[in-house]
Amino acid sequence: MSHLNVFRDLAGRDSWLGVYTKETAHQIPAAGGCYAWFLPLWFYRDDLDALLSVIGELLSYDPHPEKRLDAPFNWERVGVRVRRHVDMRASEKQQESWRRLITDRRSRDALQRTLLEASLLMPPLYVGKAENLKRRHREHTRGDSAFHARFTASAERSSLTLSVSDLLFVCVKTPDDLLNAVTNGLIEERTLDELIERILMQICRPPFSLR
Repeated sequence: MSHLNVFRDLAGRDSWLGVYTKETAHQIPAAGGCYAWFLPLWFYRDDLDALLSVIGELLSYDPHPEKRLDAPFNWERVGVRVRRHVDMRASEKQQESWRRLITDRRSRDALQRTLLEASLLMPPLYVGKAENLKRRHREHTRGDSAFHARFTASAERSSLTLSVSDLLFVCVKTPDDLLNAVTNGLIEERTLDELIERILMQICRPPFSLR
């Protein structure tokens, strides 16, 4: 079970894991590694249903949410249109509990902190593998990526004043043993990056990453 020590090491002083905001982005290492963008769970709306709806729209983003399906029969074809929709409405009891908490300043602050801390438990919006994490962060935040364009357009449709730089950038540096595999000619660095990125995308299914 010694491999499980990776989780202990990730939380240590010399951690391979980094969680960065726009204020700490200058600390992102210029090293290779895996990364993901997460949506921080701020109170974007005071109404619980509205909050769940706007978060749900981002987490279930699809560039083509509507599809046309055709069913061929013997002498005719039947066509239908289907649209993907996520229902995230809260119950009356949840809404009442929410209203009680956010009207009290201390309770509201505590609830906000709890949701922010839980942001990393959410599905990632985008995942990838980069040779230089600092450079890749800069590309995404400055608009030199398709992710920036897709996310910005989606946020605008949801009436959110939210940019890529407002998201959480979480990364794990590539371990030395994998770097040695590249150095020793076992695998090319580009091939390694593509392999890890594809595995992460297939498992996480991040909405803003193209399949």
